[in-house]
Parts: sequence; C-alpha cells; structure tokens
Amino acid sequence: MKLRLAINGFGRIGRMLVRAYLANHDYFKDLEIIAINDIAEAQTLLHLLKFDSTHGRLQANVHLYENQLIIQKNNQTLCQILLLNQPNPQQLIWHQLDIDVVLECTGHFRSYNDANLHRLSGAKQVIIGSAPFDMVDASVVVGVNDDTLSRTLPIISGVSCTTQALVPLLNTLHQTFGIDSVMMTEVHAVTADQTVLDQAHRDLRRGRASGQNIIPTTSSSINASIRVLPFLNGKLSGHSIRVPTVNVACIDVTAVFTHTPTLNDVSNLLKTTSQTTLRGIMDYTDEPLVSSDFIGDTHSLIIDGSQLMQAGNQFKILAWYDNEVGYANRLLDMCLVLAKR
Repeated sequence: MKLRLAINGFGRIGRMLVRAYLANHDYFKDLEIIAINDIAEAQTLLHLLKFDSTHGRLQANVHLYENQLIIQKNNQTLCQILLLNQPNPQQLIWHQLDIDVVLECTGHFRSYNDANLHRLSGAKQVIIGSAPFDMVDASVVVGVNDDTLSRTLPIISGVSCTTQALVPLLNTLHQTFGIDSVMMTEVHAVTADQTVLDQAHRDLRRGRASGQNIIPTTSSSINASIRVLPFLNGKLSGHSIRVPTVNVACIDVTAVFTHTPTLNDVSNLLKTTSQTTLRGIMDYTDEPLVSSDFIGDTHSLIIDGSQLMQAGNQFKILAWYDNEVGYANRLLDMCLVLAKR
C-alpha cells in the first residue's frame, strides 16, 4: 500500500513538495499526496502552484474541481488532492482520510506539542519540515541517519535545508580525517519571514529590507547538526548571512582535522563519496558556476571543487544547494523510507 501523505502549509516548501513529487512521479510511486491544508483560498493556491517566479510554470495541467486539486500529465491524472482550509490542526480530519504522515510545512507548528496536534487529529506520524523548537523523536538527515526512521516514531524533524547539506559533508570528513573544529557560514537567499521594507521583527536585523541589505542572523543548522552528530558538540559554530537573492544557498565551511590531509586528499574523498555512498545526496563540480546555476538541483549539496582551499592546517570547503528543491526532495525521500518499513 502507498504511504498516504498530507501537507500542512502550502508555502515555498509545501509547493515544492508537490512539484518534486510530480517531477519524479515514478520514483515516488509508493507515496500518495491525499490532502493539503492552507488558510489561503483555493484559487490562490492553484495559481501559486501553476506559476512560480523562481522555478517557472508547472509542467503539468492543473485545475480545481469542487474542493480538489486535479493534476494531469500526458492525459493521465497523477493527483487528486483534497484542499482544506483549517487554521487549527486539531480540527483537521486526518482520521477520516487515513493519513499516515503529515508534512508540517507552515513554519509555525514546530514544537513537539504543536506538531502532535496532527496526531490528535488522526495522523499516524508528523514530519516537521524545519528544525524543531524543542524535542522530537528523531532528527533525520538523509544519507547519514535515515536508517533510524521507523513507523513507530510519532514526531520527526527533517531539520533544515542547511542541515541536510552540512551534516553529510561533516560526517564524511570526520569519518576519514577526524574533525577538531568547524566554523560554518551559511549564505542564504531571502525567506518568507523577511520583509520588503523595514518593519518590526523578533530579529532586528531580519526586520530590515531584504532586497537591499546583506543581513547576518543565526542559523538553526548549528544545533540541529549537533543533534544528528553529537561528536560536533563544542566543535561546531557558525551563523547565517541572508542575501538579496530568491533561491539557492551555500555553506562556507572552515575545518581543522585531527589527521591533517592534503588538499588533494579532501578533493578526492568528496569526489569519490559523491559518486558512491552519497550518490544522489552529494554532487561535485569543478565548473566556475554561480548560485542561479543550481536552481532546480535535487541534491542536498554540491561541492564546488574550484573553491577548495588550504591555509596551514585549515581547510575551506564551499557547497551549494537549492534550499527549496533539494530540501523538498529530502522530505519525500524520508517518506519513501517510511513507506518501505
């Protein structure tokens, strides 16, 4: 039987989940998107799915029939998704729809108790599509610890797009060279919680105009990475810099290793790993590319071999990632693992 999914919150990640599902429908054939819940009107959700300023027009026919989103391709109906409009997760009808997993993508219900409202409404499991506010039953990075996924885990965190990029890199480096210390700078495109013009915000810097400022802020990936890789505790720190682009981010990592390698050792390790154990998760390029060249890339991270550097015992590694498409694919990968358990 297919794993029955519901998406709560049809914003950037929610819509990318549907696009990723449609783009690789055969691969995700063991999954079925049953329902989407969002407080916006159905016609608005339809329009935002069809037309996207970053990723272009949806390569499928999509229309509304009563309260369902009908998606067709090559005269074949791929999805019939029920649209719900309920602001309170506890009032949703997941029990009636026999939902296996709710992908919580609003960005609001990130505490354990809030995410658990979906289970009180009848869902069997919840995957929070971001770093959690507090505890969860598992924090999962695909390619590193997704073997811990189980149908018995009530609340799971898919951590963040940056964590999905950073953890496979650091785990790979640590297994071969050992990590003494790491500093990470996340250079990230603007997100929906930022503002066009200066206004009040819980983060005074993120409240400044996003289109005309480079904005330092915190990165949830630091604590999330330590949750997944406890050996990083006391060895990893860093922050985020928001820049005026709409998509694609990179991590700029400076590491000191226990067993100091050569620059070629680091390059060869990352290149080999991208072709073997982390194939489909990590990629490697030597081409002189810029951020927009990675729009639509489904990998968690793409190592930029041209930017590998060494100064003394310090090594710098730069990795790109589409913070929307790559992350949406990882959430679906997690669901695919659960479908086979």
